[in-house]
Amino acid sequence: MIFDGKKLAEEIKSELRLKLKAKSQKLSLAVVWVGEDPVSERYVERKKKFGLDIGVEVVVHEYPSDVLEEDLIEEITKLNNDSNVSGIIVQLPLPDDIDQQKILNLISPDKDVDALSQEARVLSPTVGAIKEILERNNVELAGKKAVVLGKGKLVGKPVAIWLTGEGASVSIIDSKTADSDSLLKQADIIVSGVGKPGLITLDKIKDGVVLIDAATSEQNGSLKGDADPACADKCSLFTPVPGGVGPLTVVMLFKNLLELN
Repeated sequence: MIFDGKKLAEEIKSELRLKLKAKSQKLSLAVVWVGEDPVSERYVERKKKFGLDIGVEVVVHEYPSDVLEEDLIEEITKLNNDSNVSGIIVQLPLPDDIDQQKILNLISPDKDVDALSQEARVLSPTVGAIKEILERNNVELAGKKAVVLGKGKLVGKPVAIWLTGEGASVSIIDSKTADSDSLLKQADIIVSGVGKPGLITLDKIKDGVVLIDAATSEQNGSLKGDADPACADKCSLFTPVPGGVGPLTVVMLFKNLLELN
């Protein structure tokens, strides 16, 4: 089955809109954005549009790429202490001369909607999206063989930790993994976040596998995932790119905002 992320995203958006209307206070989201990366700009615009659609004020705090680390520390501290700010996001990536994790760890756990600080109280939006997909499709995790491709901060690492906590037997594949084809072939559940189109092909997976493609990269001007779309023919559940996990990540960000407030 090919999963329709856009449809579920619209359903959850309607649920969030109703919950926000019932709240006594208006919520606001602060986005700290450094530089002029066009990909980051797209993500920021998506967050602004989604916030507008459901009734959350999204305020973008822009800084040039040569911003000093101490200026970002001052900004995060100010936002933490501002009672009118309900949630804080630092749009990644940050410039190389900035200690990224140091900045992320400054965000108060009560306002960390991206769940990138060490004391985060909610699931990261990507993990939250994957959890939503699996739960709504009645996918059991306990005792299943799960394979996670990649060790990144946004997908691989947090997904592997979450799956382990849910009782799955988790193997992580990276560029140094010798028996990757064997691990993929045995997997009941595959989650990929590498960003390499065509990495997972039909011959590498077994019949009935759950394949969650959480990667996004551009190829010849179009968005691609890690899995060849033909893999859907073998899968009991398959998330396409675009239209699978992606539409849900922004939704989960705002779901986290409500959960923390």
